[in-house]
Amino acid sequence: MKKFLWGLGLCFYALLANAQDAKFGNLSFEKAVNLSGKQRMLSQKIAKIIVLKSLGANGLNMERELKSSQTLFNRNLMILKNNSVSQSAKVKAKVLAESKEWSRFKLTLPTAANDLETFLNQTESLLRKCHEVVMAIEEASNYNKQISYSAASDQLRVETINVSGKQRMLSQKMCLYYAACRAFNTKKKSNAVCNNYVSVYNEMNRVINDLMVNELNNSEIDLVISEILDIFQEIEDKKSDFVDNKTPLLTVLKSTDNMLNNFNKLTNLYSVQK
Repeated sequence: MKKFLWGLGLCFYALLANAQDAKFGNLSFEKAVNLSGKQRMLSQKIAKIIVLKSLGANGLNMERELKSSQTLFNRNLMILKNNSVSQSAKVKAKVLAESKEWSRFKLTLPTAANDLETFLNQTESLLRKCHEVVMAIEEASNYNKQISYSAASDQLRVETINVSGKQRMLSQKMCLYYAACRAFNTKKKSNAVCNNYVSVYNEMNRVINDLMVNELNNSEIDLVISEILDIFQEIEDKKSDFVDNKTPLLTVLKSTDNMLNNFNKLTNLYSVQK
């Protein structure tokens, strides 16, 4: 009987330790999902700049944005590596796979404009690796929050950060493929990329409707969502031009950057919410 009680006590203290240790290294799972989600966005932002440059867009600001995006990706990856040391083998493997794909991707950047079709495939490969890291961290969060008896709203917050954060990526992906479609049309080369940006837009439009009724929302979050809806409405008002790739590229660039800024605000609000 004493052995049984002693073993029960060990289990209790183990669970208590898990309750205190339900973190991703030194980060909360909320922050880890937010950070890893930014990698998805940065992969598309970097690719977007490369495609814009292939269309003749240049300038000091663009070069700075390209350099800063690569610097951020490197820094975020280092943070993910350092904080994944104590995580599951699956999480560590996914982070390592992202790191290797990033190393390959960087080598393609100087000559990417020479073969945009191949470059877009490489971009998709990096995006998949980044997304797999996010999903592995979300899965680890779900496991840790279950064994630490966290409230259901805690895991909902992690999942919502993932969904909201994904929209940051999609805003950049939409602009990337809108610009790529313009590039392929300029070269009189038919390519399926022209269908992609409309599909991305439709997905974003659907998800924002879901986020509008998320139970974690408060007045501050609702305000940001309303600002995002205004941007979508501007596109909807001239949807046929957008679908036909007739909207000025600069207009799409500004709209998608506004989306990025607002979805970043939204994701950060979900991330710090208690």
